[in-house]
Amino acid sequence: MNLKFSIVINTIDRAHSLRTLLKALEHQKYQNFEVIIVVGPTNDNTIDVLKEYEGRIHLIRCPTANLSMSRNLGLRAAAGDIVAYIDDDAVPSRNWLAQLNYIFATDPNIAATGGSVYLIHPFQPMIQHSLGVFSVSGKQYDVRNGLLDHLPIEGKGEFWTMRMMGTNMAYRREVLLSVGGFDELYEWVYDDSEVALRLSAAGFLVRPVQEARVYHVPASSRNRKVYTFLAKWWINTKAATYLCTLYWLHFKSDFYSIKNYIQFISGSHIRLYINLYKEKKISLVFLIKSIIYELSALSTGIYRAFKTNKRFSCNFKHIGTEERSFQAFMHESSCLQPAVSPISGSCANIEMAEPPLRIALLSYNYPPRLYDGVGRSTHMLAKGLFALGHTVHVLTHGERPIIQYYDGAYVHHVPYELKRYASLRHLPGVYHRLNYSHAVHECLLRLILNDDIQIVDTPLWLVDGFVTAVSKTLPVVVRPVTANKQISELINDKNQDQNLLSEIERQLLLHANIIAANSNATKQALHNVYNLDDKIDVEVIPYGIEPVSQEQIRPFPYHAPPEKLTVLYVGRLEKRKGIQDLFTAIPHVLQRIPNVEFIIAGADNSIHDGFQSQTGMDYFTFFSKNYPGYLSKVRFLGEVSEEQLNSLYQSCDLFVAPSLYESFGLIYLEAMNYAKPVIGCRAGGIPEVVDDGVTGRLVDPNSPKQLAEAIVTLLKSPRLLYEYGLAGRQRLLNQFTHVHMARGFERIYRLVLSKTRPGPRSQEQ
Repeated sequence: MNLKFSIVINTIDRAHSLRTLLKALEHQKYQNFEVIIVVGPTNDNTIDVLKEYEGRIHLIRCPTANLSMSRNLGLRAAAGDIVAYIDDDAVPSRNWLAQLNYIFATDPNIAATGGSVYLIHPFQPMIQHSLGVFSVSGKQYDVRNGLLDHLPIEGKGEFWTMRMMGTNMAYRREVLLSVGGFDELYEWVYDDSEVALRLSAAGFLVRPVQEARVYHVPASSRNRKVYTFLAKWWINTKAATYLCTLYWLHFKSDFYSIKNYIQFISGSHIRLYINLYKEKKISLVFLIKSIIYELSALSTGIYRAFKTNKRFSCNFKHIGTEERSFQAFMHESSCLQPAVSPISGSCANIEMAEPPLRIALLSYNYPPRLYDGVGRSTHMLAKGLFALGHTVHVLTHGERPIIQYYDGAYVHHVPYELKRYASLRHLPGVYHRLNYSHAVHECLLRLILNDDIQIVDTPLWLVDGFVTAVSKTLPVVVRPVTANKQISELINDKNQDQNLLSEIERQLLLHANIIAANSNATKQALHNVYNLDDKIDVEVIPYGIEPVSQEQIRPFPYHAPPEKLTVLYVGRLEKRKGIQDLFTAIPHVLQRIPNVEFIIAGADNSIHDGFQSQTGMDYFTFFSKNYPGYLSKVRFLGEVSEEQLNSLYQSCDLFVAPSLYESFGLIYLEAMNYAKPVIGCRAGGIPEVVDDGVTGRLVDPNSPKQLAEAIVTLLKSPRLLYEYGLAGRQRLLNQFTHVHMARGFERIYRLVLSKTRPGPRSQEQ
């Protein structure tokens, strides 16, 4: 059954957020809806924003800043079967209405429902609401993992109901009208909780669900400054006092419980005002006024509760409605609208010939929490895909199941428990990887349900997408970098755990719909290492990075060379990265050019690559013991922040990374981005990135003498440092930007989707 939905948006002074929401609504999969916007006494350019949607929305003006009054005006004007409320500073998941329609259409007993609300601030994410419950005495649990989680115990006269958050709630229009809509004494808060109590008390079924997500980006209002404690908390006190007193009169609940809750609310607010005054965030006048308002709110709430009759459905008359025709919101060009950032409201400034894609990228580590090679390349791909207009979801490891929006992508943190594959506990690598892959798969199933994901892109490294690829739930693209089996052979680690991980990698490759190698070297290595059939489709798509602005470029000043030259190494300190060859080369360089400083930035990996077991030392200790006369010329920084790293690239004169093997070599692009000449090895995909004799120099791997000679040659040639640096920057702009990379992946995603169909999708809530 395709029910008609009236989406009601209540707004004051939030033109920017409102514009973002309207753009996001263009991406709803379920299209049988209208949009009613109720504008309060706004002082910004909200009306100008709405002129862009003339003929597609129904506009109503609310005379006062009263949220419940505004909600009722929208309810009376609704022409749909269902009235769905969403805050003006939120955006819905793509299947938001599709799921709500399924709930109402399949169970006629449900009068009200709504899904979870995720606050997706880049650095303050949290689950705000999921399966909430509320009692007449003000007790509540806003986030529950299931219907039996925090199951409340009824006390004397205690009455509980499930409830939705006002950011994400929907009602059968006739039912909500029959109970009188929203009580307009609730100007700002408690309106959603109170209407749920009233509906439940009248015998209607209020049944929120865990999915049907809404992504929330709280904006400041006249009542509260967002992400601070500055607010008109007395409005909250009046509403809480009114609600608890009124329902105490009806349910005869525990008087002391009600009294304690009201005292707690008011007392905590007064203490908050005092603390804000002590911190000099409010004035003495504001403090005094706030306390007076707080005390007044207490008395007003109690007075209105005693004056008001029992406000339940049986005592309400059906409120009037506005006769009007249903006005569809979706436009013929809606399907070609690029994805919008819920944070900034920005979107790709392009005209799309085909509908944007909905892509899930997997990466165990991901910025800003953690960086590594795979995380960096995935981050750049996500930014590039957003720049092309696509919706991107990234699944990464995390301690809590939160969602944040960061640099063009919804980033889902996936926690996991070691609860499967008990027979493999003696193989810790396999045991952890398979358990995490299952957790990722379960998260993807929820993403399919909420955001209609079309395709999954997974690195081969750490096999995040293995379970999904084997299940054939969605088409899977695999991005191979250096294979686990290659590394095992490089460091001579071929135990049972590593061997089985290598076989899991091979199976992931075999189950992929397409393999997207980052270089021809990687493509060839896959066939060599895993004996892949030549019929398996392997595309080569070079990685790319986002170019820094021209103002950040510091080419080598060849006309006035500095007194001290700086050579930078970035990467883990391990055998595969060629750190031992660099150690051997450093004395040869310093003997010929004393005014050189070497900077080594990266985490020590001497334990995992076997160096400590062989020498009994980490790399810093080894260098200090074997080259004590050169220690003053070498700085070991350890792992550095992203900001520090960019500064190091910007200020160095020459970048050196003598890796024995790199599937591609993103670090060379990072140095070239700042117009720095680079030195690498003729190994793996490095020659496909570094143009020998044009953007830098290539030497043979395991050749410290060649490496030293290349460093000396460039440091003694200021003109070459300058020319190679600029050539590298231009090569990046021409071939290796994040948008170049994203275009390549967009092409193969569309190719895969044209050949495959997703498996069946569950509609269960």
